[in-house]
Amino acid sequence: MEPTARKFLIATHGHFASGIRSSLDIIIGQTENVFLIEAYVNENKGIEDEVETVLSALDKDDELIVLTDLLGGSITNQVVRFTQGRSNVHIVSGFNLALLIEVLMADVSTPVVEVIESAITNAREQVAYVTKLMAASSED
Repeated sequence: MEPTARKFLIATHGHFASGIRSSLDIIIGQTENVFLIEAYVNENKGIEDEVETVLSALDKDDELIVLTDLLGGSITNQVVRFTQGRSNVHIVSGFNLALLIEVLMADVSTPVVEVIESAITNAREQVAYVTKLMAASSED
């Protein structure tokens, strides 16, 4: 069964989420169904209330892809704790802009697991030591 909508939560330490949202807006334009959580910006409180607000905005057939900054970090750990047991929530940690764009632009009819796995594979290819690549290229 196809989801009603695919929604996205970008949850990070500090202002990383709004910064990456700014980049997204420049590259692909305004996007709908994207929520942001910026933890530890003003105080050292947990993100439980913010996660609950996002979860309450989901319809029963919606899918939520959560993108967090650090595997094993406090944000990821809290998201896992608050979303455990929800089959419509998919958490991806350590994302980059390439992964985010691919996930956001994916056709909702493509199964979410396929979208995420493909985006992770492709995003890994975007991480490169460019100086070394240029040096190898100039040697040829």
